[in-house]
Amino acid sequence: MTDQDEQSRAANRDFFTHEHEWYAAAIAELATYRYSREALNNEVAGTHLLLDIGNGGAFDYDTNLVDQIIAVDLFVEDLPRETFPPNVTPKNGDALALNEESDQYDAVLLAMLLHHLSGPTVDAVLENTQRAFEEAFRVLKPGGRIIVLESCVPRWFYRVERTLYPALRRISGTKLLRHPPVLQMRAPIVADLLNRRFDSLRWHRLPVGPFILQFGWRFPTALTPARPYLFVANKT
Repeated sequence: MTDQDEQSRAANRDFFTHEHEWYAAAIAELATYRYSREALNNEVAGTHLLLDIGNGGAFDYDTNLVDQIIAVDLFVEDLPRETFPPNVTPKNGDALALNEESDQYDAVLLAMLLHHLSGPTVDAVLENTQRAFEEAFRVLKPGGRIIVLESCVPRWFYRVERTLYPALRRISGTKLLRHPPVLQMRAPIVADLLNRRFDSLRWHRLPVGPFILQFGWRFPTALTPARPYLFVANKT
């Protein structure tokens, strides 16, 4: 069973502990993430108990649409309490080994998390993604939904990323690349991994604005093949 190695965990923890305010401001400002927010709002509206995995102290949706939210990440209990709305409880936790009881959540959200489930190899990233989906399935009530917002790339760029991934791991956290190493998957790969556990999957590409975030930088959308996708499936 694969897990994130300590290098990957430390890189994600250190980057987002210091950058969560910047990230929250960026997703509030850029049109690309306003479109994503609208899509997520439609999915989470009316949810009683939501588990937001990989929250990072930033919300890609309107928290007022949900009764109660448990926000989980490696470091969120270290953030100021005022970071979180009154209906949100922050809990330190690991997407690959949730410290949550089974069959208790109405919905589970993984927003822009999958590409951060890095490991020593590309295959480890895919195995970590499947493990995160297994954990989401476990904690969902029967009839509950998994909601995934993820940055995906076309086949040709995925091949490039697979080739460059070892180099990204070596330079991440340095002056060359302060962002943790990431692997953006193809949308059909994410769909296939979800279909192994969940039912009634639906997914589609979301609209984008002039800019998108890539490796922690604001990047012209026209110059990157990455696009946000929304996936929703049920536990039956």
